[in-house]
Amino acid sequence: MSDIFKKIGDTLSDAGKTVGEKTKQAGTVAKLNAKIISSERSISESYSILGKYYYDTYKNNPDEEIAETVNAVTAAVETIAQLKSEILALKGLVKCTKCGGECPVEDTFCGKCGAELEKPEPAPAEEEVEDFEETEEVEAPNIVIVEDADKTDSAE
Repeated sequence: MSDIFKKIGDTLSDAGKTVGEKTKQAGTVAKLNAKIISSERSISESYSILGKYYYDTYKNNPDEEIAETVNAVTAAVETIAQLKSEILALKGLVKCTKCGGECPVEDTFCGKCGAELEKPEPAPAEEEVEDFEETEEVEAPNIVIVEDADKTDSAE
C-alpha cells in the first residue's frame, strides 16, 4: 500500500516539476516576444526616418521605382495643407508665415511675433447645385409585402 502512495507522490511531484518548467518556459517566451516587438517597432521608426529623409532629399527627382509613392506622399501633403487652410478659414483665422501662430483674419500683424500677416484671397462662392450625370433607367424589382406572418403565399 505504501508503494501506491509513493507512486502517487512521485507522479504528483513529476507533474509539479513539469508545470513549473512549462510556466518558466512561457515566461521566457513572453519576454522574448516583448523584445521582438520592441525591435520591430525600432525598425519601423528607423524606416520612417529613412523614408522621410529620402522624400525630403529626393522628392523633386525620385528614382523611377519609387516615383509613384513619392508623388502619392506629395499629393497627400498638399491635400492636408489645403484641408488645414480650409479649417482656418472656417474658424476665421490665418496662419502666420513666420511663427506659425493662428491669428484672426481681421488682424494685420501677428499677435505672437509681430510679423505682417498675409491675407488669404477670398474664396469664390460655391454653388449649391450638384451636377448629376444622366444614367439609364433601371427597372425596380417586384417587392412583395406580407401583412400576416402566418401566410406563406406571396405574389410575384
